[in-house]
Amino acid sequence: MQREFDLVVTILGGLRDAPAAWLSTAEVVAAVQHPGADAISEERVLHHLHIMEDAGLVTRMDAVVDTRWRLTWTGYDTLDGDEDDDADV
Repeated sequence: MQREFDLVVTILGGLRDAPAAWLSTAEVVAAVQHPGADAISEERVLHHLHIMEDAGLVTRMDAVVDTRWRLTWTGYDTLDGDEDDDADV
């Protein structure tokens, strides 16, 4: 499976903009969906969450019912850097 930086940024933004400090896996999957676009599978989102965890962008908080995910300091910095790059264009 290919790494998709746009999906990484979308996931980071969804976690940052969440009303709580964390989102469940199902909530992350819901947060990355865009009306009128093809659905993004849970498998694809989980793959990206796992490689983002490997890179230190998110951390996993295991729960009894569903895994919860939150941004790390590095995740916030990465998202801020991407937004700065967009402002320069």
